Amino acid sequence: MTTWEYVPLAEYTPPTPSVKAISENWFAEVRRRFGAGKAQAEPFEERESLKALPAWQLQRIAPAPAWREAARALDVRLEHWLADRQSQHAPLLFIGTPYSGHVEILQLWAELHEWRVIKPPTAEEVFAGDLSWASDQIVDDQPWVFPHLERTYLRHTEGLGLIRRFFDQMYAGNLGRGLIGCDSWSWTFLRRFWPEPLSNTLALRAFDEKRLSYYLQALASGGEDQDLLFRQSDNGKYVFSPPEDVAVNGSVHHSDYIQRLAVHSRGILGIAWTIWRNSLRIEPDEEIAEEAQAEAVELPGKTVWVAPWSQIKHPVMPPGATRHQAIVLHALLLHNGLAGEQLAQVTPLTADEVTGTIYLLQQAKVLAESAGFWRVTAQGYPIARQFLVDNGYPVDEF
Repeated sequence: MTTWEYVPLAEYTPPTPSVKAISENWFAEVRRRFGAGKAQAEPFEERESLKALPAWQLQRIAPAPAWREAARALDVRLEHWLADRQSQHAPLLFIGTPYSGHVEILQLWAELHEWRVIKPPTAEEVFAGDLSWASDQIVDDQPWVFPHLERTYLRHTEGLGLIRRFFDQMYAGNLGRGLIGCDSWSWTFLRRFWPEPLSNTLALRAFDEKRLSYYLQALASGGEDQDLLFRQSDNGKYVFSPPEDVAVNGSVHHSDYIQRLAVHSRGILGIAWTIWRNSLRIEPDEEIAEEAQAEAVELPGKTVWVAPWSQIKHPVMPPGATRHQAIVLHALLLHNGLAGEQLAQVTPLTADEVTGTIYLLQQAKVLAESAGFWRVTAQGYPIARQFLVDNGYPVDEF
């Protein structure tokens, strides 16, 4: 099957949960809200960390997503657009969710064609509405790629002039041919300023259970170990379909881990990959049935154990200050990350309130800082998005 597939924005759909998953998620949420199991969380986490695969094995079995392959697939998808003379003045918009790799894909695609990659404006240039950051980089009618449309605005009374001017110049044909990337949350906000109906929009198709299973298994087989068997550590069920010559008492028992992973991650590869890596174990649970351990020894190939979904420790929202947390999370997602001082500019919170809220969310592993920007973590994204839904905030359409 085709791993990397691009679809018009209107055709994008995340994986849907089964009735069983919906029911179990409801009970899990009830237990979380009433604090069930908190006393055992720390010892359990310590035991699980001892079973985790070492870094060198993770690099062989679950290396980082190959965005270069995705860029090549995008190149095939854009053949007609590149050949169409009408596209000289009709920009194409590539929308991506957090951790979907859309920035990396566009940068690699630009390398393939030697197109200029436009750097985003600074916060000062955004507030000044200074369009020279673009005109200085787009010269001599050279085609360009701009992966960071979300960096051209700040949700502030003085932070929206630049994006309006950029759109005006682009549709006037003054910027030449371009390929634009934008974060899905930012696009939900920015589309109200988009001056023309949506036509040229693309998104990477979500990774459903089938596509995700195919990708993760292919990722593992790309290393030196070609005969890996992935089995759930509490009951020995197969996470992926085993080779045809492998049979257990005439039948093969499958785990629902990948289905749950696809739904929980909303089909976003970077999120699914992060959770997958953290689920891999070097040995099964102590409680696993003796026959499952014996089968693992007798079967051809090496067994990699996968923690069952119920044992995976996902981040949870810290208690208290719900309004502050929602405001900070929503602002960070709308801008695909912000510096601490920028958060104080685009929210009604004081600098002290911003700092305190960031600290709580960082301790809960919902936020992390990278290159001076605070962002929602890959594992924290599902709970952060659901938290905003529960509190009535508008979210992206992905």
